[in-house]
Amino acid sequence: MLSKWFYNFKIGRTIQALHSLDDHILKDIGIHRSNIRSHAYEVFKNEKPIEDPMSDLHDLYVKSTY
Repeated sequence: MLSKWFYNFKIGRTIQALHSLDDHILKDIGIHRSNIRSHAYEVFKNEKPIEDPMSDLHDLYVKSTY
């Protein structure tokens, strides 16, 4: 759970940092402003947390006990 939060945090900070750059700098590094989000996800694609199937099972169990 913490790894998923940290993954989303890093992507959000990357998007924020890239949006703060002007168009000339983005052009120099080869990124168009409309593609910032996809580039941020591409940077961290190897760090994407693995979904834990047991967490879904746990959530279903907890909901069934209400």
